[in-house]
Order: sequence, then C-alpha cells, then structure tokens
Amino acid sequence: MNSSITTPAVYVGTYHQYNCGSIFGKWFDLTDFDDEDAFYDACRTLHAGEEDPELMFQDTEGIPSQFASESSVKWAFIEAFRQAQDDGRAAAFVAWAEYTGECDYDDFDDAYYSEAESEEDF
Repeated sequence: MNSSITTPAVYVGTYHQYNCGSIFGKWFDLTDFDDEDAFYDACRTLHAGEEDPELMFQDTEGIPSQFASESSVKWAFIEAFRQAQDDGRAAAFVAWAEYTGECDYDDFDDAYYSEAESEEDF
C-alpha cells in the first residue's frame, strides 16, 4: 500500500510568550528524539530565556487529537509510531490508533492483518 504518512511533530512555544503576544517557538519532529526526556530537554533549551518555561504545544501534525493537547503529548504514541515506522506499517498504525483510541504497539500488531492496494487485492 502506498500511503503517505505525516511524521509526528509539534510546535512548541510557551504560555508566557503567548500571553505577551509572541508565538515564538519551533517545530520539533518527535521521532528525532530518543525519548521523552530528550524532547523536553530540547524544549527547555529553546526557551532557556525564561526562568521556568511553561511549555505550550501550539500546533501538532501527524498525531491523532486524542494523543496530544496544548500542554501534553502522549509519548507512548510516539514510541509505538516509531516501532510501526521501523516495521513499514506507520500509516496502518496511525489509522488504527485514531480509530481505537489506543496506542499500544503490541495490541496493534495483534490486530494487524495486512495491507493491499484494493479490496480485490486484499
């Protein structure tokens, strides 16, 4: 199946800057980070000018809405996405996660049968 999939990414600003009229921030490709701590370290480095930055995720791409909000990203989705991507099944995983509201890769793997270009091919 030839599907295009958007890599999970988030635009990170801070509430303080937003309340002061600035949307300064940066897009982060979440698959670039080894783990959640590395992601938050990069966010704090970006906003090092604030004493204790309260991070604000102003926009997201490639993450079903139930796994991200203005103040959090469910990292289990990112980890499972990376595993699905490594297995060549990222598009199927995202569709499954969005439909089921779950993001456990093992559950997805149990439910996954295959992909095909059409119903006839399936």
